[in-house]
Amino acid sequence: MPKRNKASGANLIRFKLRNARIPDAVQSPRLTPQMVTSILRMNEEAVEESYGPVRSYVKNQLQSNKPIEDRSAQGHLVHGSASLFGVFDGHGGCACAQAVSDRLLSYIAVAMAEHDILAAINNGKLDPTTDLLQHIGDTNRLVNTDLATVHKQSLANFAAEAMAIAHFDGESVKDALVSAFLRLDRDIVTEALPSNLQGGSMDMSCYFDTLAIAFSGAVGCVAYIDGTDLFLANVGDTQAVLGVHNDNRWEAVPLSDTHNADNPSEVERITRCHPNEAPNIIKNRRLFGELVPLRAFGDVRYKWTKTDLKHLLNTKQIPKHVMSVFGDNLIPHKYRTPPYLDAEPEVMHHILTPKDKFLVIASDGLWECLSPDKVIQLVAGHLDGQQVLVNYKPNEGATLKEVNEVLSNRRVSLKNRALDSNTATHLLRSALGPDHGQVSAQLTLPQPIVRFYRDDITITVIFFDSEYIKDKDIKHTR
Repeated sequence: MPKRNKASGANLIRFKLRNARIPDAVQSPRLTPQMVTSILRMNEEAVEESYGPVRSYVKNQLQSNKPIEDRSAQGHLVHGSASLFGVFDGHGGCACAQAVSDRLLSYIAVAMAEHDILAAINNGKLDPTTDLLQHIGDTNRLVNTDLATVHKQSLANFAAEAMAIAHFDGESVKDALVSAFLRLDRDIVTEALPSNLQGGSMDMSCYFDTLAIAFSGAVGCVAYIDGTDLFLANVGDTQAVLGVHNDNRWEAVPLSDTHNADNPSEVERITRCHPNEAPNIIKNRRLFGELVPLRAFGDVRYKWTKTDLKHLLNTKQIPKHVMSVFGDNLIPHKYRTPPYLDAEPEVMHHILTPKDKFLVIASDGLWECLSPDKVIQLVAGHLDGQQVLVNYKPNEGATLKEVNEVLSNRRVSLKNRALDSNTATHLLRSALGPDHGQVSAQLTLPQPIVRFYRDDITITVIFFDSEYIKDKDIKHTR
């Protein structure tokens, strides 16, 4: 996610190219259909694992930045019945997105834990990094071994404070999600403070890693699913959309808002907190003319005090890659009353019904190419095509006319069946272009030109078990 850019001219070029989106399919190098399919399927994953209302999920991602700055994670609460699915989009490097994908679900598990679980953590009987969350699928977890001790201690401290304040009462999921997001961001910010190096709590190499995490940034969206309760906690411009089948029509129901300058309430929120600085804060639809998301993890340039930033500059203990990005502009111009940025999520709650068939969570790379309505229609059409592969057995008492109608519809669906069995891969292919030439051209764009045409794309599609949800509804109404 190239969220930062110093040059407004480069921003304008990127904007125009991304609106055009499609490079010349004739002039660009061509790939065979088999090569295109191989590239698109390289990172796909499908997990058929029924867990509560979740029947299965699929995911995929496609790189634009090198290295890719998107991450994803999913898991089940060990001491509960909830499932968690997250998509995270980094900027200024991948370090922060990697840290958030490694750590956030465990913070949520701690925030949701009952008092006895928190006590067991404090007594050393449970390890908060391994005993609260069961990771599922290929989460691409690359836990930094040098920082593992620091991260574990931060999580244990969170558990101790959670137990001292109050235990989770089962009725404040929203508060627990907000607490987990804010606490992880606070730990990312404080672990990188210069005082940690001076106090001897970590060596130089470890400290430089914390700086890399804190000076990069990440946005993200996490789905918390427990029974028929679906909560979406979102920071930034990663989005979640629910696919609802109602009266033979498909509807896209957004379950997240974007936190950027296109959202008037977000701009008003920030300017209200800094009433005398409004003209300086949002410039060219970016925070200080630099950052697109108005909520994010990391990005300590907009959170630390001016004193801390100056101290870091004076010590000259800044990693080269950080200085290469910011140079002498480490402190934003007219930086007066930080923090200007936070990671408080906006949480939406939805009660699942049998009409709710699937949930799509994706980084902004997908939504730049396809509208939410288009995404839902693509997934719905893909589902219809996949249904054809299931052996057909007429309902008992069905007339010959009814059987013929079903078979006729199946023939049409079979004709329109997608190339990819994985729904996330189908969305990737559709996002790059409607025909092979355009997809081939997009996949052969060289670095760094590709970033002017598209962003990293990460997609997770969660399919719901309608029968499970229907049964829950019946029991709830009795």
